[in-house]
Amino acid sequence: MRSFTLPLCLMMTACGGSDPNTGTLSQNVGASFAPCNEQEIKFLATKHNFMTAFRPCGNNNFEEFAWSPDGKHLYFQLVMVGHVMDADQAHKPVTTVPTPSPIGSAAWLSNDQLAVPVGPAEGAEPPSDRIALFSLETPQVFYVDLPGLSQPDALARGRSAQEVLFVASDTSGRRRIRSLDIADGSVSEPFPWLESEVSSFTFSAALDVLLVGDGETVRMYDIAGKQHGSWSPAVRGSLHPGGEWLALEYTGAPVSIFHQRAWDELSDRAREREIARTKQFIDTLPDNFPTEVEPPSLSFVYLPTGERWSVDSVQGRKFQWYDAMDFYGSFLLWGFESKEFKRNVLLGNWRDRMVHMVDGREMMGVVPMSDGTSSTVTGLAAAAEAPPTDANPQGEKQVDK
Repeated sequence: MRSFTLPLCLMMTACGGSDPNTGTLSQNVGASFAPCNEQEIKFLATKHNFMTAFRPCGNNNFEEFAWSPDGKHLYFQLVMVGHVMDADQAHKPVTTVPTPSPIGSAAWLSNDQLAVPVGPAEGAEPPSDRIALFSLETPQVFYVDLPGLSQPDALARGRSAQEVLFVASDTSGRRRIRSLDIADGSVSEPFPWLESEVSSFTFSAALDVLLVGDGETVRMYDIAGKQHGSWSPAVRGSLHPGGEWLALEYTGAPVSIFHQRAWDELSDRAREREIARTKQFIDTLPDNFPTEVEPPSLSFVYLPTGERWSVDSVQGRKFQWYDAMDFYGSFLLWGFESKEFKRNVLLGNWRDRMVHMVDGREMMGVVPMSDGTSSTVTGLAAAAEAPPTDANPQGEKQVDK
């Protein structure tokens, strides 16, 4: 296993003070009642076994991120510019991706090549959104026009490094999955059998499996169109390369914008003052002002049994498996223990949690999820590695003798 250390701070734009002009009104109001505490975030990240990629209290307005297959480079979109950090170097150099502002999520096609969705070229007639192909080695950028398509997003490596899968709207406004052949620039519809709307999409090139989100439901298909599972509530799914574990994102239960702390942290008198101060402020807000937020939440499904667990120790979105280390996963942080913090890119080892899930043992932050529906997947996990257990900590395939 290769060593890996994330920096606490990457660059001045990621580590500067809080900007009051960013974020929604409700986010800024909530932040005024919960000032950022760097030591608190470091404590919670360590408590729950995660590493942070950026300084905890920086102005981290991240929208997108993606790890290269070898885990050495981290792409992240900060404000309106994309960057790539070399996480394998001691001083973590950062390269600005020389493209116009990204308009969706990027994808690594190889350890060197990155695909980024961008808007039309200046003065282009007719205007056409594009996919930019950026090479770290050269470094050069090539653009491929997407005539008749708009709002490309959810980019993914296809069955080879020459194929980019993405979601885009056609002239009727319908969101469909498309395939770009970067060798000749042709665009096709790789899954014509898919009839549902596509609000989220991920693709497992190792297993030829796609996860399609449609509203509050995520469905799993093989490339021939056979459905292998359906889960709700869920908004986005990401399949582990081994084929036995599925990460599902869903919308969590509402929490107060103002009361995001454990009340037993306060004395009775301090609690009373806090409640009174909050109520006085809420009374000055418009009647339709939101006082609650629904945190983006994470859950995991063990596909051979269909069992599902939610994770209540940390909340976030855009989960992706970290290919360089098995059972590691990364996501955009929303908060810890239902308390919202500054955005960050988190990376951590999920193996121990999965051991406890499979063994049916209790573990802090892992809760069986009984609400909603799910289907047990068959036919995908036959050749996958066995799940990690205490008796089999490496998750090695067990063979009867």
